[in-house]
Amino acid sequence: MDPVCRALRGLAAELRSRGVEAREDGVFGSVEAGPASCPQRALLRPHRGGLWWWMRWPLQEGVSSALAGVPLSPVTRTSDAARRIAGALAASVGES
Repeated sequence: MDPVCRALRGLAAELRSRGVEAREDGVFGSVEAGPASCPQRALLRPHRGGLWWWMRWPLQEGVSSALAGVPLSPVTRTSDAARRIAGALAASVGES
């Protein structure tokens, strides 16, 4: 199995184990987490000389596109990325 597909499946499985709805997208190298109506997107992207999980969310008016994503953890630390994504989703539910 391709390492990127393995990483996507691993993150999706880790999110599901935390009770978070997750969908893999091998074309874009991402995992959408949360409700389909308003998902948060985790992407695999290069960072600091390695492959990292990044979290991306929809742009908001007045916010620079450079601030629309943040690095979460190296790809090898999937559980850290899942913990941070689940926390961000929980916080966004609390705000609405």
